[in-house]
Amino acid sequence: MKKLLHAILGLGAFGTAALYASAEPALKIVVVDMAKIYDSDWKTQDEMTKLNSSKTSAQQQFDQMTKDQQALVDQYKQLDETAKNPLTSPEAKTKAQGDQQKLGEQIQSKRNDQMQFAQTVQREFQQQITNFHDLMMEEIGAKATEVAKAHGATLVLDKSGVGVLGARGVIYSDAAYDITPEVLAAVNKDRPASVAAPAPSAAAPASTGTAAPSIPQITVPGVTSPSK
Repeated sequence: MKKLLHAILGLGAFGTAALYASAEPALKIVVVDMAKIYDSDWKTQDEMTKLNSSKTSAQQQFDQMTKDQQALVDQYKQLDETAKNPLTSPEAKTKAQGDQQKLGEQIQSKRNDQMQFAQTVQREFQQQITNFHDLMMEEIGAKATEVAKAHGATLVLDKSGVGVLGARGVIYSDAAYDITPEVLAAVNKDRPASVAAPAPSAAAPASTGTAAPSIPQITVPGVTSPSK
């Protein structure tokens, strides 16, 4: 009797497990190239256009600071020549040296201001790109999810990503499982008529993944860019 009871309970447990297993949806995988979509999204290209415009404006401000400093340096050199000229009177020499010292301090102050300006702009560019990149990844991810669900998919893999060994997370996938074109069409569906269509992007190298675009650099003669 006990053996029969155990057998019945065992069948019941097996039936319950089978019921739960049958309730789980069948695995269906699709892949998407997040990096390609990010690069080809009209919002990304529009953002980079605006960022490059800001970079040009910042570069012009930086260059003007350089010109202003050079004008002071020229004055400094003239005072130095006056102070060293044997024909200069003691009074004029003393005044030239005093003015020269003041100019030197002014030049150093302006150089410090210029470097602070460059570093501030670089930080602002970095923050702007990071914020935009995170927002776009969330938006594109949501679109990819919608398209994947429409295909009845239960798992979406990003084929642009790379692993710790440098190999792609998805080594191979049949084109039939790739929803990248549909997701790309979805994210560009709301592109305003006033915004030019995004240019076709080349295939991204395996190491790029979905990294944000590079930060526009301000050219600082003789000075390396601040660390990110």
